[in-house]
Amino acid sequence: MQSIDREMNVAIIGLGVGGLYASKYASGANRKANVTIIEKRDFDQFSPCGLPYAIEGVVKDFADLQYSIPETGRLKKLLSHEVQSVDVTGKKLKAKNLKTGEIIELTWDTLVLATGADPTNLPIPGAEEFIGKGVHFCTNPSNAMALRDAALKSKNKAVCVVGGGATGLEVAAALKVLGLDVHITKRTPPVMADLFDPEMGALVINKLAELGIHQYFGKGIESVNGTDCVESVTIAGQVIPCDMVVMAVGMRARIYLAEGNDIIANKNGFVTNERMETNVPGVFAVGDCAESFSRLDGTKGPALLATTAYRQGAIAGINATGGDAKYKGFYNTFVSFVGDMEMAATGLNMEAAQKAGHGNVKAISVKGAIRPHYIANNSELSLRLVVDGDTGKILGGQAIGKEGAAWRINVIGIMASKGMTIFDLQDTEFAYCPPVSDVFDLLSRAADIAVKRISR
Repeated sequence: MQSIDREMNVAIIGLGVGGLYASKYASGANRKANVTIIEKRDFDQFSPCGLPYAIEGVVKDFADLQYSIPETGRLKKLLSHEVQSVDVTGKKLKAKNLKTGEIIELTWDTLVLATGADPTNLPIPGAEEFIGKGVHFCTNPSNAMALRDAALKSKNKAVCVVGGGATGLEVAAALKVLGLDVHITKRTPPVMADLFDPEMGALVINKLAELGIHQYFGKGIESVNGTDCVESVTIAGQVIPCDMVVMAVGMRARIYLAEGNDIIANKNGFVTNERMETNVPGVFAVGDCAESFSRLDGTKGPALLATTAYRQGAIAGINATGGDAKYKGFYNTFVSFVGDMEMAATGLNMEAAQKAGHGNVKAISVKGAIRPHYIANNSELSLRLVVDGDTGKILGGQAIGKEGAAWRINVIGIMASKGMTIFDLQDTEFAYCPPVSDVFDLLSRAADIAVKRISR
């Protein structure tokens, strides 16, 4: 990274992953840049991905998810400050001190929007009315702590989790550990259909059943019922008693600063180019508030992953201080842990690959032990490769098992990002030691099968 060393003021709104790494890379790229971060919270950073595990008790204390970012001579933090308005013409912003009420004005040369996203609620009877009276979210330490406290104090020990994404599944598993009778519902039947093919999604459904979680996939919630607080929910005409509802139905980009400005935004977030720059020169956007795109098929949408926010923040930080870094798109490389099941995916699944124009898409599925049969405490892994049947190009992959899913998906993700093929995978040498892996890894086995199928 080339140092620029030019005096300038960089303002960053939001101290999530995107804002944090924008500040780090801005400071590293330009040693004379003054960076100011404005954050509404009264603390620096926290890990949203750790919240379900703090609810479960795997993380001992919610405070363990929080950590501080040290200020330096060129890095200043304004915590408990909320940006009220941005003037992109005059390059100024106004922020309110939430503790004193004071309004301050800052001038900037470049601006990074890292405002994040807000949880979505469903437009159904009772969903809005019972917020704080039984309807919960899991997006920050405060509401996650309230959710855990409510679970521990629940009288009828029953909860309905709305949403079948990673957060919904992780929270459902956590609440089951706390002793609640858990019902999970999702309007569309496939589980994580944007990541997993139906055959792999079925493994997730089987794990939820094994955990004793009641499933209503393909049956949408119709209402949240009660008098003064939540007493039940109605799903596909069936009334299910519960005193808690967790809304985990997605996030919406926080784009309020586009109002009154010429910054273009849509439902996915602030529209940016490959430099993470909006249509207004010198104004950048990163993370959950920025529209992103797939490197494999160009599909636009929000990535909503910390790893994406990190990379986008780095790109924006470099460019906000005079650099010219390019963002190449995301692969949605993902991993989650539910119960004792590790599930991971990257790139395109079958449906997405076909929509992207790959006419001859093939999926190669293998299942087997990850270590030799003579090793104790062995476990099985299900692995699926998605490839272009004409060229052998690796398009994506999925893996589910007790362990070993993530690192194999990382390998597939790297290969997909470089345009590599199953022939390259077949030729790859993996580390081998009986307590760790088998001599003929599942990745090698999948590559062998794929090569045979394509060579026919």
